[in-house]
Amino acid sequence: MNQMERFDRIFWRRLWMLAKPYWVSDQKRKARSLLAVVIVMIVLLVGFSAVFSYINRDVVNALQKYDAKRFHHLLMLFFIWIGFVIVVYPFVPFLIGRLKILWREWMTEWFVREGFACHAFYQMNLDGRVDNPDQRIQQDLDSFTGSTLSYLNVTIGSVVMAAAFFGILWTISHWLALALIAYSVIGTYLAIMVGRRLVVINFNQERYEADFRFGLVHVRDNAESIAMYGGEAQEHRELSRRFQWVVSNFKTLLQWQLYLGFVQTAYDNSVDLVPWIVLAGAYFSHQIQMGQIFQAATAFGAVKGTLALVIRDFQGLTSYATVVHRLATYVEECAVARQAEASAGIEIAEAPRIALENLSLDTPDGTSHLVERLSFDVEEGERMLITGASGVGKTSLTRAIAGIWRNGSGRVVRPPLEDIMFLPQRPYMILGSLRAQLSYPRVTDAADDALHRVLGEVNLADLPARVGGLDAERNWAEVLSQGEQQRLAFARLLLNLPRFAFLDEATSALDPANEAALYRRLSDLPIVLISVGHRTSLAQYHDRNLELTGGGGWQLRPLEPDPGKAASTA
Repeated sequence: MNQMERFDRIFWRRLWMLAKPYWVSDQKRKARSLLAVVIVMIVLLVGFSAVFSYINRDVVNALQKYDAKRFHHLLMLFFIWIGFVIVVYPFVPFLIGRLKILWREWMTEWFVREGFACHAFYQMNLDGRVDNPDQRIQQDLDSFTGSTLSYLNVTIGSVVMAAAFFGILWTISHWLALALIAYSVIGTYLAIMVGRRLVVINFNQERYEADFRFGLVHVRDNAESIAMYGGEAQEHRELSRRFQWVVSNFKTLLQWQLYLGFVQTAYDNSVDLVPWIVLAGAYFSHQIQMGQIFQAATAFGAVKGTLALVIRDFQGLTSYATVVHRLATYVEECAVARQAEASAGIEIAEAPRIALENLSLDTPDGTSHLVERLSFDVEEGERMLITGASGVGKTSLTRAIAGIWRNGSGRVVRPPLEDIMFLPQRPYMILGSLRAQLSYPRVTDAADDALHRVLGEVNLADLPARVGGLDAERNWAEVLSQGEQQRLAFARLLLNLPRFAFLDEATSALDPANEAALYRRLSDLPIVLISVGHRTSLAQYHDRNLELTGGGGWQLRPLEPDPGKAASTA
């Protein structure tokens, strides 16, 4: 089955999966009420349009008969119709817009919640099956909610209008009504056959555009590193490669849009004179009046337009289908993350201690064994140092303890994540003020004195004055050096005071003096500490050493002055 056929097969299932949850949620009453009001207004507007076609018919007949009294009477009805439209019509887009933002708000909350649940965002970034989840939440959800309501509005209006005006057309000419149905069916079929290829092309265009935009953002975020390496030429080549996919796919898109344009133009312009031609004989033989011909032409155009929904907006429909598939793959990936969490081989048990029980850890793809049958228990007040060559799985072990890598077997015993802080080698700099940076992730009411105190303890006492105060907002990842970021991460640790802390190369960018000052400060606190590092200077601040030797092997030994102390080896 090719890609296009697969898109056709699963589109409706995915559309239902995305659209249904909001309308059965706790906000369903308000949403359904708004939608019902919109539908009633659409039906009223279409109904008045059908009635007005008779007024328009009689106006033409009155003019043809020079009946001024009749004409002026009908003119008053016309003004009543205009007044009704002026009052009612603007409310339709207003209410649709109101419903759209409510729906988008609910879906955004749903998508963000699902992304954080079971570490789905992390898994998406790890396996790469869902590109640019940020774009799907920000841009695609806006497009989906707006387009769905727009197409629903158009579809309901089209169905009601087609029914009303087809009835009018049927009363004037059976043959004309049936011919129009046949013509619309044939035109729609041709448009689908020619245009369905655009679904896949549009999907690829969105993906290539997003990949190119990601490349540009990557260059922006790493401009200094690129300049220091002198890597401009290679980055230029990579951006050009990504953009060439955009250009190549867009040329294909233009080609198929041209083919669809031929079908659309032929449909729109080939039968406009049919009502006049068909009914001209009856008019010349005085069987019908001119007003009826005008009414038939109006009804014919209305029915043709409503039945041409697919033909007229096939490009928009293909873009809409692309959005549906992009959002659905996001939801499906979140479901995969939940399933992976439920079927994980490594058990996580919450207890007020840190222990590994017969833990075997594999890489997420299952191709490498990092640790085999590892067991240890970190006692209250104890400090452990994890060492080993690069790539043997030191950071992966902290991921297993955090619960984001669960491939393998065995048991991890740890307290709730609220009682643990992980300090990675490259600290996470959040969006917001310096105050928010220091308080992250759990402190919400720290006084200014406390914030200044912890900054002084990590040798960043001058930072508030340098950046404009505790409430200054900056791009902290660029404003602060790597060493300053690591010291700020320690300030967070001192302010949050968790019971357990994991430091993964958390002082790699610091000079020995700053590193020693920070570890001495931690030694005064009741924090169970586990560090990952290469520096031999870290040994003096820890009680035991877990060395990962590669191939799943490990050694666990006490860090004591006596070098002859026996080591326990797996």
